[in-house]
Formats: sequence, structure tokens, C-alpha cells
Amino acid sequence: LPEIYEVGFSFRNYPEACDFITEAAKLAGLEKFDSMLELGCGPGQYCREFASRGIKSFGLDLSPEMVEYLRGKSETVGIDCTAVEGDFLGFSLPTKVPLAVCMMATAEHILTNRNMIDHLSAVADNLTNDGLYIMELSHPNDMLTHTSTTSDNAWTLEVDGLKVTTDWGCGDQSKIDPTTEITDVMIRYVAEKDGESKTYEFRTKNRPYTAGLIRALVELSGRFKIVNIYGDLNISQPFDNSKKAWRMILVLRKWE
Repeated sequence: LPEIYEVGFSFRNYPEACDFITEAAKLAGLEKFDSMLELGCGPGQYCREFASRGIKSFGLDLSPEMVEYLRGKSETVGIDCTAVEGDFLGFSLPTKVPLAVCMMATAEHILTNRNMIDHLSAVADNLTNDGLYIMELSHPNDMLTHTSTTSDNAWTLEVDGLKVTTDWGCGDQSKIDPTTEITDVMIRYVAEKDGESKTYEFRTKNRPYTAGLIRALVELSGRFKIVNIYGDLNISQPFDNSKKAWRMILVLRKWE
């Protein structure tokens, strides 16, 4: 549901998010980059924004519907954004890039330690020497405490006459298995347009990562070093337990 997904997640200011990525990359030593990759891109809000800035961009997604949607959007506005259908546990780009990003906690669809290490290795294989990987994950408070760092798991947004109500979790219908740390998530979209309403429900699985675990997996991969960790899409916000830190955003440098 690419169009519905894009409206449902239009609460984020993507130009500002890409400004943060650019600044975080610069602070990590990547002064300039002429190409980038968005992993698990969905509608490709980040790679489209970077492409609009004259940066050759790639968007990788497992869903053929998302890939086709991104391809159509890019062609319509005439930007250099290449949509690639593939699995981010193992993929190959036509050319290596200096920067890769995986945003909106999309990497939490990686459910095992082995798969996360495979993912990190695949990303490293597609980066240039000393390339950077910026990965946005949930703040561990969401899993380890009773304090949620997000204000609400249900919201309504409207873009160009399409109104979408998103319920990510559907109350107590989503449950975490403490033995595997995997959450079985119920997701509901209610899409309204031209007086008609349609409801879509489906289940997915995700695995939130604690700070200690993701640090250990990065080290075990042998492919990256952690340069910085931020608590928000703001380089002034460190990863800590303050109220303003609601995310865990890792900046990783390729290391061989």
C-alpha cells in the first residue's frame, strides 16, 4: 500500500531529516557525497529528497509494489533515483556508494542476531572505503521500561484528499515474546477518499534492539565501527535517557 503508507508517515519532515543525515555524515568525516542508498526504502522519501538535491540515489526494498511506486514517482519529477527490488540481508548495487541509511526503525524487521550480522556485512560490501551507514532504531526505553518515547501509536493525516488513520499496534493486539524479543505487531490503516472508506489490517514482526545488543552485533560483524549515536534527528541531542531522546540513531563507519 505505497500511497497509503506515504500519507500515513508524512508526519516526518523529510528535508529536515536529510539535513540531519548530511550533518551527521559530515561530523563523521564524510564531508561530501555524490551518491547514497536508502535501505528498506518503501516509498523512498529519503532517497527521493537526496535525489532532488542532485545526489545519485538508490532505494532498495523487498516489495515490488513499493519499488514500482518509487520508480514512478522518480520518473514523474525527473530525479536521479534508482529503485531496486531486493532483500537488505543480501544485495548488490551496480556501484558502491559512500553513504547508506535505514530509517524509521526499518532495521527492526531483522529478527535474529545472525541476520543482523549478515545485513551489516551486505551494507559494508556496497559501501566505498570508509563509507558510512546511518541506522535509526527505536529508543530502548520503548522495550525495557513502561515509558514510551513516542507520544501516540495511532494518528490521522491527510495529503491531497487522501485521509489515513494509522494504528501501529492496535492496543493489546501486539505482543512481545520475551524469550525471542520479537514483537508480533498488528497494524491497521483506515483510508478515506471521496467519501469512501476502506480498512486494511495485517500483522508483521519486529525486534527492538537494546543499546548493548546492537553495539555487540556491530562489533561481531567486524565490518563497522560506531562513530556516534544520537537520540533524535538533531546532532545536538545525544543518545541518553532525557525526554528529548526518543530514538537510537547509530552512525557507523565501514572498517576492514
